[in-house]
Amino acid sequence: MLDERRSTPTVSRIEGLDRYDQAVKVSEASFASSDIVYVASGEKYPDALSAASVAGLRKAPLLLSRSTTITTSTSAELLRLNPKHVVIVGGTASVAEIVVDALKAIVPDGVTFTRIGGADRYAVSRALIADKQFGSPKTQTAYIATGTDFPDALSASSAAIQVKGPVLLVRGSQASLTADESVLLVALGVKALRIAGGPMSVSAELEALLAKSYSVTRASGVDRYEAAVSINKEGFPGTAESVHLASGTAFADALSAGPVAGRDGSPIYLVKNGCVPNSVLQEIVRLAPAKIIVLGGTATLSAEVEALKSC
Repeated sequence: MLDERRSTPTVSRIEGLDRYDQAVKVSEASFASSDIVYVASGEKYPDALSAASVAGLRKAPLLLSRSTTITTSTSAELLRLNPKHVVIVGGTASVAEIVVDALKAIVPDGVTFTRIGGADRYAVSRALIADKQFGSPKTQTAYIATGTDFPDALSASSAAIQVKGPVLLVRGSQASLTADESVLLVALGVKALRIAGGPMSVSAELEALLAKSYSVTRASGVDRYEAAVSINKEGFPGTAESVHLASGTAFADALSAGPVAGRDGSPIYLVKNGCVPNSVLQEIVRLAPAKIIVLGGTATLSAEVEALKSC
């Protein structure tokens, strides 16, 4: 139960017909227009996770695409946003050239299209962050999260934007950074690293090695829900005007919310299908938001979540 002595926040839901329309609905609710639009696969999460923090840093929306087709609503939203630049995140196996051609056909002449890809999800993450025009600005703080699952990086996306840093995806089981990862962090000017998730996500060996060169903190918990709470306690030590609630088991509906939540100073918490963990309710009391935004339809997050039913 929320503390009744405090004003009760309003709860709303952003719901699309599917994950692609969900991204459109998030964009419609948040952007009148945008000079840059990022487009990533909605079928797999890694590229969109990498794009979430970077898009937020650039104050730009993130739209999702199927691998070989683009939905009508996504095409219409791109046209409405009237961008100068469209950034395709991921290789042709994620977003095929036929999709890029379809998008080029609907926008005015002069709009630039840039693909930022790589050999795998980790290479895409590095390349996007490093890009001089569309990547992360120089920063003293960056987040590290595993690229083998989505919850930690999803929760970290908004928190990272608060410190003007990106979320770098790494192989969580590795005991050290790769040479390319180290070069990237040096180029960004990073002095402090925040690890999102416990040692099963990002190894203790990697943490120990990083601590020799960086100021390192780790935000973790007994599960993905508690890890998200820890990430947001670190990332949002004060109050917040709004809070986003996302599924802890289905990535699609929340992917596009990262840039918006980060821009608006709003944390993303993970919840269960039919209830809100008590620790998340306690966080809502701590942050005292005016608005709570539920991401996705009732098949993903039920009406009980909207009613803030405690787990």
